[in-house]
Amino acid sequence: MAGEPVSLESETIPVGNLGNGDRDEMFRLYERYYEATDQGRFERDLSEKNAVVVIRRNSDIVGFSTLAVGSLIVDGETVHYLFSGDTVLDASRWGDPVLLRAWFRAAGAVKAKVGEERLFWFSIMMGHRTFRILPNFFREFVPAIDGKDRSDLRLIRNQIAAARYGRFFDATSGLIDFGHSQGHLRREWASVEKTAERNRFAAFFLSANPAYYRGVELACLAEFNSANLKRYGATSFAEGLSDGR
Repeated sequence: MAGEPVSLESETIPVGNLGNGDRDEMFRLYERYYEATDQGRFERDLSEKNAVVVIRRNSDIVGFSTLAVGSLIVDGETVHYLFSGDTVLDASRWGDPVLLRAWFRAAGAVKAKVGEERLFWFSIMMGHRTFRILPNFFREFVPAIDGKDRSDLRLIRNQIAAARYGRFFDATSGLIDFGHSQGHLRREWASVEKTAERNRFAAFFLSANPAYYRGVELACLAEFNSANLKRYGATSFAEGLSDGR
């Protein structure tokens, strides 16, 4: 509506601090864009997360991304990872960087806590829009779109994915296939074929995960550090790093 005041605010909330009203509102937004889900499954997934980045417009939730922080030993080194769970932004805000900025600030705050030890973004992706964050905001990541090996990153990705998903993860393809969808984007929001005709990143995603439409996920990994982050991600990440110290 013309002249309607729009006030977007972001905050990172520990999962334990979410009220029932916020949880219900988050699920209604999620259900609008995803199918093969229900509130029980949504709540179970949420209970496994540490925090949620929430975007509000005039107090209404219009976007969120759930986060979990984990760690494991790879080749004798402790590595930490931030795992992105359910993520959705109302279509009216697509193209607005508000959720990405808040998410990078949250990642910076996590990095402040782990100090000199390495922190990675581990994500399983069934949508090309989320995948495109990698080439747009990171310099090196897997799966690599430039043909370079990056076996060090693949090793870390594979060990995290195997630890989390066991037999459902295929290290050769990088895909996680549960057989039955655990929740996937509705077709009208997920379709990538036309976008792939004009966008090489979307085309790469489609070739790497052709069964995305039935909930197959592509395991991805990138490291959070100033050298690996491109300008816009680096700015918000540095803000979170400074605030978290």
